[in-house]
Amino acid sequence: MLKDVMNILMEDEYFLAVEKPAKQFVHPMPGERESKDCLLFNVRDHINCHAYAINRLDRPVSGIVLFAKNPEVVTAFQNIWHDDTTHKKYLCLHRGKLETAGFFDSPLSKKGAYKSRDNKELKQEALTLYQAIEHFPHEFCTYTQVEIKTGRYHQIRRHFRKAIMPIIGDRKHGKGVVNKHFEDKYSLDQIFLHCHELSLVHPYTDKKIYITNALPDNLKAVLKKIGLTNFNIS
Repeated sequence: MLKDVMNILMEDEYFLAVEKPAKQFVHPMPGERESKDCLLFNVRDHINCHAYAINRLDRPVSGIVLFAKNPEVVTAFQNIWHDDTTHKKYLCLHRGKLETAGFFDSPLSKKGAYKSRDNKELKQEALTLYQAIEHFPHEFCTYTQVEIKTGRYHQIRRHFRKAIMPIIGDRKHGKGVVNKHFEDKYSLDQIFLHCHELSLVHPYTDKKIYITNALPDNLKAVLKKIGLTNFNIS
């Protein structure tokens, strides 16, 4: 894929950051050698060599994905991925009312996790921070910035579901009647969850880097129709 087609957000000799569109896989399906639906293959074609995903996003989710240019770089980035100096922020539109900042810290089960001897599902600690941006009473939904401090399976989506505030457009963890309403009224045919900012200390240069990816136009259009006028995030 050509550089002017794929949205490259940052690139140096070690890695590149690209925008993953919603509904695209980061990795290929088992046995798949070529696919336009696989971001990894698109990146590989751009750099003309193997690429290695440093992080991933669920297929329905859009936003920033980092790719290393050799396997050693993957390890270097993953070693600092959960440091206090690394921040991974998302934007979402979810059901319910939030007006302040807070967090969800309920443990989450690992995908395909084994159960303990007493048949209890084994769970892992999970921490999701949130900061409400704007609440829309007429649709009983809130536009919120989220930061994850752990990387559990569907963490943001499951934490908001547990709080009875499912992400709008989430077909797995959301509420079907709400998703249908937003699709019919606002043409939202995907999950409203977007990774918009990564900040971390570069493991090779020791410099602080900020990678941003603006909310896609189709998600902005939904917010405009609902009534958001200020898209600046403090």
